[in-house]
Amino acid sequence: MVAQEIHDHGDELARENTPSELDELTHAEMCMLYRESADAIRFAKAYQWKSLGATLLVFAGMMALGLLVPGNTALTNLIIAMSFLSSSAAIYMLVLYQVWQNTEREKLRDIAGHFSNFSQFTRAIKSSREANVHRYTLLVFMVAAILLGNVMLVLTVSPLYR
Repeated sequence: MVAQEIHDHGDELARENTPSELDELTHAEMCMLYRESADAIRFAKAYQWKSLGATLLVFAGMMALGLLVPGNTALTNLIIAMSFLSSSAAIYMLVLYQVWQNTEREKLRDIAGHFSNFSQFTRAIKSSREANVHRYTLLVFMVAAILLGNVMLVLTVSPLYR
């Protein structure tokens, strides 16, 4: 609501600075909390990508193992079962990191509401709807990469597909 008001009346608000109504100590505390939330978002996003990469590396290792011992049915079945378990765990972690980021973004929105109108105007430049589309598109691509990696693994090690 504040973001929409700022966006609609941006030129008027940009001319007159309305500083934060917080005292200096509270403002410093809010800045620290803002920084911590922003760092947590960066951390969670980095670990989303690292989880994706690690999962695909594990799949590559399982593919190599399956190709090195092609006649071992028990090992092949174990590799396939482990791939499904790994996929499920990795997708769960990706979603968990996404939820954590959303929680931190809510904190950022709340904290930013206590800052000056210049700060609020700058944050309102990119709509939250557009940002959500970008975030969830990346999440879908990450999940698709894991699923595709799992399918490739199963097709590579399964004797039915060789």
